[in-house]
Amino acid sequence: MYDKLVDILCSIKEDQPELRQSLSLETDLNNDIGLDSLQMIQFMLKVEEQLNLIIDYDNFDYEHLQSIQTFITFLNHCQQQELPMYENVNP
Repeated sequence: MYDKLVDILCSIKEDQPELRQSLSLETDLNNDIGLDSLQMIQFMLKVEEQLNLIIDYDNFDYEHLQSIQTFITFLNHCQQQELPMYENVNP
């Protein structure tokens, strides 16, 4: 899961190619990466889509972003999606 999160972060912050080498399980998602509010929304949506999860926003808190490890722990308690988020629509 860590590698997938790193891939997602690097795709959002593509203007910072050095980011991948600076990330670790202790990296603070709020303060160390510098995601603006739009990038944070993109990150959360991509996490749901690519990890096939439904993030429980009722229980989500700012503290879950204190580190990548803390976020992974939170995600491990989220529900798997039953179906892919976007299905092919056939006429």
